[in-house]
Amino acid sequence: MANSELAVTCGRLINECLDREDGPGGGELPVIVLFGPRGSGKTTLLKEVAENAAASFSLPFVHIDCAEHPDMKVGEITAQIARRVMGHRWRQFAPVKLPRVVLGNLALSLDPGLRQEEAEQELYELIRGRRGIPDSSRTLQEIFNLLGGSVPVLPVAGPLIATMIDRIARGRRLVDLLERKGMAWYRDRLDPGGLTDLARSGAAEDGSPAAAQIICEALLEDLREGWSRKWRPRNCLVLLDNSDSPSGREFLRALVAAKAHRAAAPGPAGGDPLLVVATSRSWQDLGHHWDRPGTLKPPEDGAARHPRRLRQAGHGDWLANRADGRRDRWWYPVLLPGLSRTEVTRMRGATRGRPGRAHTGFVHALTGGHPLAVTHLLEAMAARERGESRDSARTGREARESRAVREHGQDPHENTDEQEHGQDPHESADARERGQDTGWTEQGLRALPALGRAHAQHPFRDFPHDLEDLVACSAATNLADADDAGLLSRPWRSAVDELGDQMWLVPGPGQEGAPAIHPWLRRLLLRELERRHRRDGPLWDIAHQRLQALYTSREDLPRDRLSMVMHHRLARVDLTAAGRRHLREVAALLDGRFNRIDMAAWIRQYNWITSAPNRLPVTMSPDDLYGRLIQEPPDGRGDHAGQEPPEDPRDHLSPDRTGGAERLALVRSVVVDRWFLSDPGVDPLRGRRRSVADGLRLLARYATSGRTILVNEAHRYDREDDDE
Repeated sequence: MANSELAVTCGRLINECLDREDGPGGGELPVIVLFGPRGSGKTTLLKEVAENAAASFSLPFVHIDCAEHPDMKVGEITAQIARRVMGHRWRQFAPVKLPRVVLGNLALSLDPGLRQEEAEQELYELIRGRRGIPDSSRTLQEIFNLLGGSVPVLPVAGPLIATMIDRIARGRRLVDLLERKGMAWYRDRLDPGGLTDLARSGAAEDGSPAAAQIICEALLEDLREGWSRKWRPRNCLVLLDNSDSPSGREFLRALVAAKAHRAAAPGPAGGDPLLVVATSRSWQDLGHHWDRPGTLKPPEDGAARHPRRLRQAGHGDWLANRADGRRDRWWYPVLLPGLSRTEVTRMRGATRGRPGRAHTGFVHALTGGHPLAVTHLLEAMAARERGESRDSARTGREARESRAVREHGQDPHENTDEQEHGQDPHESADARERGQDTGWTEQGLRALPALGRAHAQHPFRDFPHDLEDLVACSAATNLADADDAGLLSRPWRSAVDELGDQMWLVPGPGQEGAPAIHPWLRRLLLRELERRHRRDGPLWDIAHQRLQALYTSREDLPRDRLSMVMHHRLARVDLTAAGRRHLREVAALLDGRFNRIDMAAWIRQYNWITSAPNRLPVTMSPDDLYGRLIQEPPDGRGDHAGQEPPEDPRDHLSPDRTGGAERLALVRSVVVDRWFLSDPGVDPLRGRRRSVADGLRLLARYATSGRTILVNEAHRYDREDDDE
């Protein structure tokens, strides 16, 4: 059905809900909200779904971008839906009439200052077309002028009452429909002065949630009746992009309230055939049932119900896991995943001057599958392989994006000449003077996302405050530890809420599942962390030192404390003598625990420690970096007194020295190799993979038990396929 892997998966979910033969039929349908952070491909996905819906011969649908129409009222959205549904003609299906929606929008167009008798008379005369239409409602005249013909399909813009009808009826049939069905329904739903009250409440400054709910109820009842008259193979589809805009939020709230009211009304109302699929880059109020991604609930609150991943979502899953509340039960939040390696491979193949096959793993690992990041990086790499300069590497799409940013206003202080020409203002001056190639990583990061924070799609635009707190806490693996280490000057909850509301939180590593920063945003924040300094030193060192001190002092950690300390000790390794001493301490710990703990536990600690972030210079090749780091540093401590956290003797085991200096040197080498391998910025083509495998096999010779575990771990690196 669709053009991409993501659209195919989304199409499966939508088709399952639309199909009236093998799907839910006339049963209940969810309000699906597709959540994803900035740049996750939501708009592109919905456009692909709309293109496929347009090719269907039996699917009435409407596609609205709420960001383009943030002030659109709920009545206008229902009018757009009605115009589209009534505008479709299929010979094998009976036409759909929506008199309640038409009458409700006519009522909303009345002068709210009229007395009840005057308003009712005005409404009846409008219905019968007995006199002219007031200037304030000029477009209503077109309804009566066009009753005998077809109304053309017009784009979403302004009042839509005039364009939503395509031959709803002729002559007396119009009056009959609006009076007999429309008026009767509103009399039952509202008090005797209902339609005039609807007009007054619709003109209220607060937008009148009650009026919005009633017009949505009218839409649902019209659609239910229209679909129940004769057999129809598919339900009706509404695609609502950027639903976190004011118009989108108002419509979704009104629609859910309308569904809840109809379901609770006495007598069977029957299921409505309206499926709504909305996208949002910020979390919306879905009640208490669904937890925002990254939320850590206390154990006494029960199991968390996080939104489903798109690949696991389905109509049956919604029915089985939805809320019990009358209103909240209609929500179905779904998380958009990052691109898979297969999808990155497909995109790479479509890139002009495509990079080599082995680059797919690098692109996927560096970006975490973030769609916008993948797109920009592939284009930057393709341009580099064609020998183009950074100036000419900008595609036409990037140029259009830059123009759009300027048209919508851009901070002139954020658009320096260096940013405009694709140069990193923080790039080493020596490297620029030498003309040294800074490699894929720096070039890719400068192009992501094209190029400065002022870019419309840059993740940092979601955070208007100073980034200092978020930059500092990126050193931690989760935000709870960042707060405990004192890295957040503002309240922890405000930082978590800000990240979570913008969909940049994921469950952190470990069973505790504390919220962590999205991998791609964390990579950008770590890059900022490298650059920032405080009075007492580089922010990178300050942050990791505080985390070391936290883990040294805490006794309630579910994981091994000293491994967590060494994770951050390794992060502080650099090419200085002091940095290489940190590496020696990490190697000494792992060597001391070799043969003293279970080998599977040793491998877990080794993997955890070597997954630490780094600030190694990308201007050097991995081999040169390895040669510099493996050198034994001179004796003596390189840091100032008092900077290191105090050591706890309970953390030390009696070392096993059967291997001596040779085994210690081997442990040191496999630590460096896997540390490089864990960061695609240092080892883009995973060239250290073979070195890790060989080192683990050599270590197996020193094992007194668990030798097979080490050999199997080495085989795992041999089996990895980085080409596809």
